[in-house]
Amino acid sequence: MDTSSRHIKHPAVSAAVLVPLRTNATKAYRSVKENKDQQEQEQHQSGSHSFRKISWKQAIICLLCIFILIPIMGYAGLTAAGSIWIDQSKLNALYTSVQHSGVTPDGFPVIRVEEMPPYVSDSLLAVEDHRFYLHPGFDPVGLARSVWVDLREGHKAQGGSTLTMQLARNLFLTQEKLFTRKLKEIAIAANMEWHYSKQDILNMYLNRVYFGHGKYGVEAAAQFYFHKTTAQHGSLPTVNLAESAMLMGLLKAPERYSPIKYPEKAKKRQQVVLYRMHQLGWISKQELDQALNTPIVVSADRVQEGQSAA
Repeated sequence: MDTSSRHIKHPAVSAAVLVPLRTNATKAYRSVKENKDQQEQEQHQSGSHSFRKISWKQAIICLLCIFILIPIMGYAGLTAAGSIWIDQSKLNALYTSVQHSGVTPDGFPVIRVEEMPPYVSDSLLAVEDHRFYLHPGFDPVGLARSVWVDLREGHKAQGGSTLTMQLARNLFLTQEKLFTRKLKEIAIAANMEWHYSKQDILNMYLNRVYFGHGKYGVEAAAQFYFHKTTAQHGSLPTVNLAESAMLMGLLKAPERYSPIKYPEKAKKRQQVVLYRMHQLGWISKQELDQALNTPIVVSADRVQEGQSAA
């Protein structure tokens, strides 16, 4: 009985060993492999996505660097190029005379801006360069507007030159209306703004610019036309707002707007300056009205000179 039982059990054990029972091992192996492949694929996709993100970020950073560096490099190039056309000895002589002497190298009297009433420099900036303290020697907005007006009118109608550019032209360049001259103006102006303060440039301009009848500098012009001074505390009476506006109105065309030769034109040009000051908020309505109604008295001997010349 026992023997037969053993004989029956042995084949069953052998069969079990030789023919493995069905299990989930293969399915589990495949599942692990599929999960591993899926993870690798996700990591690859995630890496590609991150790479795309980094690439876009890098592109944006590069573009920003270009937009920042190009103007800086351009300005540095202009500043360096400006020294080519500057007569440094002439510029130094003007600067020194304005800073330390009471007379320009040409022999005209010097009054510094700090010694003048504020409306003298304000009347100048209002009509010639109201963004003077904001630009680096050249005004991109003013230049763009000038080009647009010139194209619209079909001829040279508007200058677009800043005070610094005008000073550069008066000191070192000719009056030829050429594109190359304008580029030189910009380069010289950039160089001057790099080496001198705004106040220095304003002082040099006001004491060097031409006011007609052979007079250079606002002090020489004030004495010539009105027998007055631009100094707040001088031996002569100080020019008032109305007279200051008329002086600055001369700068567009000194001989054409001369209060000696053409008093009506001079008065109209003065009104342009005063209205511009009011428009900018630099004078009140009361100050505007008062200046418009202030009589302008040109020095009597100058009037006689003008009549004799006519």
